[in-house]
Amino acid sequence: MHDRYWKREELYREVWEQPLLKLAPKYGLSAVALGKVCRRLKIPVPGRGYWAKLAVGKPPKRLPLREYKNAPYVRRLKTTLTPKPEIDSADPELAAIAALESRPIAIKAGQHKLVASSEGRLRRARTDKYGLTEAPSDKACVDIRVSRELLDRALVLMSTILFALEENGFGVKVSESATSVQIFGQDVRFSVVEELQVRERRREQGLSRVKTVTIYERSGNLAFHIEEVEKGYRRRWADGKEQRVEDLLPQCLGGLMMVARAKRICAEERARREAEWDKERREREEFARMMQQLEKWVEGWNRAKQIREFVAALEKDCTAKAIPTTADSPKGKWIAWALRQADGFDPLVRSTAA
Repeated sequence: MHDRYWKREELYREVWEQPLLKLAPKYGLSAVALGKVCRRLKIPVPGRGYWAKLAVGKPPKRLPLREYKNAPYVRRLKTTLTPKPEIDSADPELAAIAALESRPIAIKAGQHKLVASSEGRLRRARTDKYGLTEAPSDKACVDIRVSRELLDRALVLMSTILFALEENGFGVKVSESATSVQIFGQDVRFSVVEELQVRERRREQGLSRVKTVTIYERSGNLAFHIEEVEKGYRRRWADGKEQRVEDLLPQCLGGLMMVARAKRICAEERARREAEWDKERREREEFARMMQQLEKWVEGWNRAKQIREFVAALEKDCTAKAIPTTADSPKGKWIAWALRQADGFDPLVRSTAA
């Protein structure tokens, strides 16, 4: 089959050789998108815990690829997703991310203190034109933007996420309408939101041209959003037809770790470049200083040379005219003074004296 279409046997082999999260960047896709391709082609994929067991030397049973008559041709769509760095087991950070994503996260029954302190504000909060809560901007509150119908579920989801982050050693904090976690020395903001969906698109005549107007409405689906994402990294996990965002919490936390790691790497690279620029600036300044000094020395050396040549010509002229140039004579005293001035200009004489 042409390379523009997926090959079932080849994709089956690949998804059992490495996790979807690691394989997907090869094709410029997210792991979720690649999973949808597998479902459409009826390709079985490793279940939860498969890679963790494999890592400790307990390889689970591989599900066989069953015959699929009249399987559809699924085109490989090119995307602009930048591939993430491959999971390298020798890298302790990437290994920690992979380990976290392989462990299930159970929904917590209790309420996290930050959620408990925010609940009242969220229940009393105004709603926007879509009916989503608008947390107060002047008070610390977890970042939850959902309809009132989904608020209870969103509060439980946010509590579970905060508990899981702290259990993994990450500090969480809440400020005015913002929730963030510190991982690898970086603050990463995240939120729980109800996604909007397109209700209608229509074309309207504007002043100079016809424009497309899109009307949105609440979807009823919860999503976990990372508010600040380095280019090419996933920022959203949401309810789907076959799963809820609660089932994707390991990937959500892994996504936070990946973004924090990318931010730190970018910060380190930026600091490295700034250090290089600073070094180059200092080198340029030192070069300019040395060139200025060199030009000053050459100028002094030339001036000293001219004075000595003039003194030599003067002595020759005095000799020709029988004018005395002894040390106690007027000309002799002036010549001695002129030669001292020449020595003062001459950098070679000054450096020898020093």
